[in-house]
Amino acid sequence: MEEDFYFSKKQFVKGLMMPKNIGGLMMRRGDISLAKVDGVWKKYTESVPRGRKPLSSYDDVVLIGSGKDVEIVREQLLQEQIEELIKETGSV
Repeated sequence: MEEDFYFSKKQFVKGLMMPKNIGGLMMRRGDISLAKVDGVWKKYTESVPRGRKPLSSYDDVVLIGSGKDVEIVREQLLQEQIEELIKETGSV
């Protein structure tokens, strides 16, 4: 199936700031979605079947690429990496 991949800075930061319970401790969510589009790994916040509109209603959603059978991974981030990404991208 061919998919369109979108990225929203606002959605990305909001996702990083969402709480996650790990072993009874509340932590910020620690994962990031990456898709290999045209041979380049890119962060994405949403994927939809080719030609459909993204489901999210963020005003900064941009199409980062499309592809068929795109390689996808989720990376777990350390708490320090999450804090740094939030600082770099700013809060929403």
